[in-house]
Amino acid sequence: MTTILNPQAMQKVLTHSKEYQRAVGLLNKQWDPDEQALFRNVLQAADVQFARQLQIAGLIKGRVNLGDYQAVNQLLMQHDDWFSPSAHQTLLAPFVD
Repeated sequence: MTTILNPQAMQKVLTHSKEYQRAVGLLNKQWDPDEQALFRNVLQAADVQFARQLQIAGLIKGRVNLGDYQAVNQLLMQHDDWFSPSAHQTLLAPFVD
């Protein structure tokens, strides 16, 4: 099932905003938290939520299916250092009763 993005989200997609780039980096497993010299640039909960929106809308398929528990668990096992605690929780939230 696909959904339509709201106007603010579509604006981010059309302009390839920083939020869009972060979400695409997550979905394509192309993220380097140490890219910034001064601080560790980890993914936040908002990045995970936007990545999910892009995937549900069918705009970015990516290399990881955020709707599949096994894929999300494998992502966290391989790249746990990419995520803030809130992003980690947001990734697992759909699979918790």
